[in-house]
Amino acid sequence: MTNERSRTVARSGWPAILARGALLGLTAIGCASVPGRDAGAAEETLRFTPPPGWRQVHAVERDGLAVRHLIPPGQGSDDWRDMITVQVLRTALPPPLEGLYARALAGYQAHCPDARGGGLQQGRSNGYATGFWVLGCPENTRTGRGETAFFKATLGEQAVYVMQRVWRTAPFEPETEADIDADSRRQAIDMLKAAQVCLPGSTAHPCR
Repeated sequence: MTNERSRTVARSGWPAILARGALLGLTAIGCASVPGRDAGAAEETLRFTPPPGWRQVHAVERDGLAVRHLIPPGQGSDDWRDMITVQVLRTALPPPLEGLYARALAGYQAHCPDARGGGLQQGRSNGYATGFWVLGCPENTRTGRGETAFFKATLGEQAVYVMQRVWRTAPFEPETEADIDADSRRQAIDMLKAAQVCLPGSTAHPCR
C-alpha cells in the first residue's frame, strides 16, 4: 500500500471529495495480457480506499477476469450484510456502459422478480468513460433478503473495471427503499467516486 492523496472531480452529479490515506493498488488482479498490447507496456491500475478494517474474503481469477470480495469486521463470508466487489475484465473490446448496466440489471432480475434499476449516469473519471447506477431487489429468492447495490463502471484502455457496494437488508416492499441509513449511502458514494483507474506515465490518465 502507498500513502498518497487522490482528488476527484464531480461529474454526472456525483459530489467532489478529497480522500486521504492508503490507496490499494489492484493492478495484479487483472494480470492476463491484453490482445494487441506491447510486452512491457505500462499496466493500468485501479486504486481505491477500502473502509477501515475491511478484508478480502474471496478471490477468483480466470480467463482474464479477476474478482475480489471484501467485507467489514464482525461479518462472515456466509452471513455478510455489507460487501464491496471489484471486478476487472482484461479485454481489448470493452462492452458499452449501457451494456454493462443492462447485464447487471438482468443478473438481479434472474433472482428477484421485482428488481429495479435507477437510471445510468455517465461521465468521465480521470479521462476514462465512467458510469454509475443503483440496483435494488426487495427480496432475493436465493437468500430471502433484500439487496441494494451502488455500481461504478470504468472503461479503461486495457480493461473494464466494475465496483459494487452492496447491502443485504430485511425484505422491503417493491415501491419503497431499503433500510440503509443516509451516512452509509454517503460513504459508499464517496468511496466509489474516489476510486480511479490510472495509467503510469500517461498525461491523459495520470496516477496521482
